[in-house]
Amino acid sequence: MKTLLLTHKADIDGLTPLILLNQIREDINAQLLNANDIIPKVTELIKTKQYLKYDEIYITDLTIDKPTCELIMSTGKSEIFHVFDHHEFNLIANNYQFGVAISKNEDGVNECATSLFYKYLVKEYPETFDNTSMAKFVEYVRSIDTWDWFRTNNTEAKKLDDLHGILGRDKFIEYYTELFKSGKKFEYSEAQEYLLEVEQDRIKRYMEETEKTMFHGTLFGHPCGIVFAEQHRSLLGNYLAQKYSYMLDYIVIINMQQGLSFRCVKDGIDLSQYASVYGGGGHIKASGAPLDNTLKREVIKQILNDDNIF
Repeated sequence: MKTLLLTHKADIDGLTPLILLNQIREDINAQLLNANDIIPKVTELIKTKQYLKYDEIYITDLTIDKPTCELIMSTGKSEIFHVFDHHEFNLIANNYQFGVAISKNEDGVNECATSLFYKYLVKEYPETFDNTSMAKFVEYVRSIDTWDWFRTNNTEAKKLDDLHGILGRDKFIEYYTELFKSGKKFEYSEAQEYLLEVEQDRIKRYMEETEKTMFHGTLFGHPCGIVFAEQHRSLLGNYLAQKYSYMLDYIVIINMQQGLSFRCVKDGIDLSQYASVYGGGGHIKASGAPLDNTLKREVIKQILNDDNIF
């Protein structure tokens, strides 16, 4: 069976579907994408008829819009497509047979793409996925991605995200793919625990140093803090939101490589609406938007003071 996986490259909620699929598939074309890449990718896939090469196509932790859903339906082979996501902007996918988009389930639990995909796999392949160790791993991913770990003080879950930062994307996928294939129990080794302790100290210093560079401004009529940062954006956003809750409504984090991140400080603000102005989206309290190359070129021109550099 030939499989295509289109998934988010930014965090472990996007990476874990590949780890899971690796347990049951050998011939996987996995493409790790930024959030703004998915609609052009699906459009290209269908218009060039490349989708005909695959027996199944999974889209995880990435948001598609109604026109893209309609395009999938127009292929006459919508049954090979499977969409799993938890962003509010993607709930439209529930109107189509290929879509599972749930932000919060009927029990009031926040879902993520991995948790939704895992439930599907447990139902389809219980002999492989219905086990305590893998379920624990998926629950940690869900807790991290929804920030339930912070609300419940689940520091054991947070360690998994820190380990991703230490190992990097490829090593993280490789390590946990092999761990589950071998049937070993999911737990942190002594060496990993030591690395995690060192990483915690490094993260703390990074956030404190980045905090010193924060600008204060007003955007969409709300006071906000603005920082440039390429690492630990969710953790940094939460750290700054808590510390400056008395004076700011939200935090904007600019990563010149990946884009904008918005993190809420106060209730009553829909950050997904603000992110949509910049071509992005996400959740009410945590959203993001891309920075395209045209804007990056303009920034380079300003920094180097040369309008003719390109």
